[in-house]
Amino acid sequence: MNDENYSTTFSHEYHPPAPVLPVQIARPGAVRTTAVMLALVDTGADGTFAPTSLIERLDIPILYMTNVRSHLGEHLHRVGVYKVDLILFGEIRLPNIDIVGDDWGTHIILGRNVLNKLRFDMDGPGQTITLQE
Repeated sequence: MNDENYSTTFSHEYHPPAPVLPVQIARPGAVRTTAVMLALVDTGADGTFAPTSLIERLDIPILYMTNVRSHLGEHLHRVGVYKVDLILFGEIRLPNIDIVGDDWGTHIILGRNVLNKLRFDMDGPGQTITLQE
């Protein structure tokens, strides 16, 4: 790794604006990836979530099934967990990440299982997030 920084601005698709990172998903070790999507940085989420349809396009098999409960605490949802590589900014590859298939959502949510592997600064007033490699 070098000492390069990667920055992006907050997304105004959320109110108030929220930190996002450009992410691609790939089968572990594979070259083919999804298109770049902006993933919400969610320090309150235990795990990382992505639309199941997005994961299935890469023919990634389910690693195991589990139950999850949303932040609202409603009933449990049965979901598949997949092993993927995440590529940030088109260059930083995080291998063998467990990701939950989300049958209801349309966004990627980066939870602490990914965020705890990264060094980043969020500048709320400047509405930027900078990832330090």
